[in-house]
Amino acid sequence: MAKLNVNGRVREFEAEPDTPLLWVLREQLQLTGTKYGCGIAQCGACTVHIDGVPVRSCVRPVSTLSGKEKIVTIEGLSKNGSDPVQKARTRSDRPQFGFCQRGMIIDGAALIEA
Repeated sequence: MAKLNVNGRVREFEAEPDTPLLWVLREQLQLTGTKYGCGIAQCGACTVHIDGVPVRSCVRPVSTLSGKEKIVTIEGLSKNGSDPVQKARTRSDRPQFGFCQRGMIIDGAALIEA
């Protein structure tokens, strides 16, 4: 079995080498906060952090990951919505429109960390 470090935990999975990271996260690891949107890395709904860098998981094959990278999904930003970007989205009373909001939050969190 292959391994990934996701949200601070080493998780095992079994998938073909060309399987996109998105599908391993959603189907094997049950982390469904990361969404499928366009499938061509344009909309951002599938964005996760890999070693602090926002990456579109719908086009990232799991075979390109060694298992040592630190992957953070929307579920891993904070346990209680205390991430600054999540809090700002709530305070601004923005409608939660579509799947892309999670990708925007992940992108924003990466900008703050940079």
